[in-house]
Amino acid sequence: MRTTKVYKLVIHKKGFGGSDDELVVNPKVFPHIKLGDIVEIAHPNDEYSPLLLQVKSLKEDLQKETISVDQTVTQVFRLRPYQDVYVNVVDPKDVTLDLVELTFKDQYIGRGDMWRLKKSLVSTCAYITQKVEFAGI
Repeated sequence: MRTTKVYKLVIHKKGFGGSDDELVVNPKVFPHIKLGDIVEIAHPNDEYSPLLLQVKSLKEDLQKETISVDQTVTQVFRLRPYQDVYVNVVDPKDVTLDLVELTFKDQYIGRGDMWRLKKSLVSTCAYITQKVEFAGI
């Protein structure tokens, strides 16, 4: 569902509202968005790639006409607070990766832990420089 409506980008820190979610949306503002949807956030005049995040929480106490993204994600994608952005739900088939390469520094990971890590990353969103925390690793 493509939209030409503009929303304001709000930035939150980890632990906002008791969760560590990278994206928080208001279900009253976005009634067509449900948990698990992939959302594309793009600046109307920006040359950078759009940001794709998965909806993991809905919060009704967000301001109207806003969408909230974690501060660390906005720094990586050079997004600024209260910037106008377009928000669109995208089909996961259009943005699915077949292969992701992860690098671990100074850490031993056994085959079983590697398998569990892989299972935890399936059907999630990932981006470059993302810190993935799993089983204390």
